[in-house]
Amino acid sequence: MVAGTERRWRAFADVVAFALGLNVWISVVVLPAAFVGALHGAPREAAAFLPLVILSVGLLRRTETVLLGVFPAALLVPIAVTPQMASAQVYGPIRFAIVAVGLVAYLFGVSFFTSFHEPPAPISLRRLTSAQSSRPERWQRRERVYWQLFALSLAIPIVLLALASFDPAIQDDIEKSYPGRVALMTTMIDVGVLALWLGLYLSVFLGVMRPHRTGDRDLVTRLALTRSESRTGRPRARFYLGVAAALAFMAALVVLRHL
Repeated sequence: MVAGTERRWRAFADVVAFALGLNVWISVVVLPAAFVGALHGAPREAAAFLPLVILSVGLLRRTETVLLGVFPAALLVPIAVTPQMASAQVYGPIRFAIVAVGLVAYLFGVSFFTSFHEPPAPISLRRLTSAQSSRPERWQRRERVYWQLFALSLAIPIVLLALASFDPAIQDDIEKSYPGRVALMTTMIDVGVLALWLGLYLSVFLGVMRPHRTGDRDLVTRLALTRSESRTGRPRARFYLGVAAALAFMAALVVLRHL
């Protein structure tokens, strides 16, 4: 019964993740490509369907790296082939907001529903005494900071992309510097914004969260030392000490038996 329920939940999670990813693919790739006529020719069609293939592979293998990393990156491939798909004529402010909400919903949905792929919780659980008391004030402050970092991690890239794509001053400068190539240069600026944000996210946001994500520092240090020692492939000193003690006790038993 439990196994059947778990399978149904997994199927439901896969369907929801596929629906959210399909919505992102249609709004980011299919509709802009149809609008600018970028679906003609085998290379362009292959680039357009590449994100859908990657999404399907990620769901079949249930790999978060593919679903949360490779699939969003693959959405840029057809745009790189046809930069006109990211022009201001295709993405107005309202449509940009709708696409941003759809992408955020996909990331949230995949992050949440992939938890159903984890091993089930143990049948018997014992609550800790500390869990029955109210949370300390310091943990409440940390939670507020976490929510603020979460909000900033969504707001910063959206605002940067909106400014790069729709700010009149930036568009005028691009038009003056690169006449006839506004769509291409806007796409390159958007890619640069995404690369800059990825670097900031990995170095600043995850850098701040890393000590909190790793849990108990003493335990993490011990685990790291144990992992490092296990990679050497040689027994540690305590192993030889234990073997020597065991041999000494065996010799003592043999001597005592024959006395």
